[in-house]
Amino acid sequence: MSDFLAQLYAAPSRGHGAADTTDNDYDRQLRDLLAYLKRPGLVPSTADVNELLEAVNPAIHSLSFLFLLRFQIHHIQKRTNRDIPDDLLPGYNLWKHAVRLLRLFDPIQIRYAGHEWRRLVELIASAAQSVSNPVLAVKVIRDALERFETSGTFTSMHQMFVKLALHSSSYAYALPIMDKFLYQFPADSEHARAEHPLCSVQASDEVFITDTSGFSKDLTYRDHLQFYLYSAMIYMAVKQWDRASHCLNIVISSPTANSVSKIMVEAYKKWMLVNLLGHGKLPPTSSLIAPHVMRVYQSLARPYISLAEAFEKGDMRKLAAEINIGRAIWRADNNSGLVSLIFEAYDKFVVIKLGVIFSALTMPDVLQRASPCSKVSHDIEEFVVSLVMSNELKATLSHSSSSENTTMLRFAPTTRTCGLREEYIRARLIQTKHALSTIARGVIQTDRTLRISSENLQFIVNNQTWNGNSEKSGVVGSCEADGGDVGDIDEDLMGNAY
Repeated sequence: MSDFLAQLYAAPSRGHGAADTTDNDYDRQLRDLLAYLKRPGLVPSTADVNELLEAVNPAIHSLSFLFLLRFQIHHIQKRTNRDIPDDLLPGYNLWKHAVRLLRLFDPIQIRYAGHEWRRLVELIASAAQSVSNPVLAVKVIRDALERFETSGTFTSMHQMFVKLALHSSSYAYALPIMDKFLYQFPADSEHARAEHPLCSVQASDEVFITDTSGFSKDLTYRDHLQFYLYSAMIYMAVKQWDRASHCLNIVISSPTANSVSKIMVEAYKKWMLVNLLGHGKLPPTSSLIAPHVMRVYQSLARPYISLAEAFEKGDMRKLAAEINIGRAIWRADNNSGLVSLIFEAYDKFVVIKLGVIFSALTMPDVLQRASPCSKVSHDIEEFVVSLVMSNELKATLSHSSSSENTTMLRFAPTTRTCGLREEYIRARLIQTKHALSTIARGVIQTDRTLRISSENLQFIVNNQTWNGNSEKSGVVGSCEADGGDVGDIDEDLMGNAY
């Protein structure tokens, strides 16, 4: 038994005994340990796996702990003939061990066990869902993804995570993952260049997150669209309209050959509503959207276009009529919740536009000038106060010294002070620099992948055959839209969120 434990302790984490080991030596140690852990009959028949799990520290010996836990889960699954045995449910022994590992694991060691790590994450999600409490898994998976730092690479776990967060209404837990830049898919292992060992801190995502490493299932076009649609729906729930619009814009401008998927059409409908709620108007559509795709959107979203036209023209009566006429449509599209916010957004932008013309107004003047507003006299002051307190309206409120005690609304100057303007520009420059650095890394990797892809190499060979020119090169590729539907989200999210 002592020999078995010695094998499990053979390759501790870099911070606990392997700090002075070179990358090549540590890589060899971890690969030897992995080969040992994958041997049939790993655990001695006399061993108590629960005692071993208590003895092994998942932060120091993450690989050993993961395979011990995997062995115990398989053993209980086989004994009970159930994919999710009771001992894996929240609050029970295996659940506690799994959560402990996912919150403490060494990211370097886990790079060597993609299939096992992903399977454990999926089991945790299934276990929480089986007891109708998926939020428990959302917290754990959020911590695991942040700890693993899969920066820039989109995996099937991202799609699973946002869907789980959406179903459980645990929006705040999902935001740290959704806010990260994702600019590439798992690399093609056939062409992935390993300039550094897996254990090197300099090894990038494309070295250990590949199409065969196991960190992601095979991804489809639909998975990519669903991830951004689900992300947009979460941003809608927390009223982050700009981010929601950005995610929806990715969906509706995705490349397509001949067909337009239902996911893209649903995203376009939501994109119109989100921009009305966030900006009071529709921005120009992306130039990346092909004309034939735009025609499909416009033909299938006519009620939404009529609604947007009434909103932008400030025609309150027509707006109310369009909302009333399309109730069945909004409900069928699961957009009733968003449409229910249209009146409030309309009133908000009516009041905000007053600040362009006036520097100060009394509340009776606000009510008179904002006659298209749906608010009655006794609601208007309360509504304006809510806008000021939520920082959606840049203004201050003060009471007059006269006996009428009239409330005065003073709009903030449209120009910023020099200090505030410089601080704002500096923050935006830092944000833009980070975004450009991320994009540049993605472009370099994509360019390298395309140049050595089998399609490009075949194109070069063909050019040499046809033209006798060894210097010509090219890249070919295609994307086809999936005709699938939006997925399992058949409830009106916005209706439930507000």
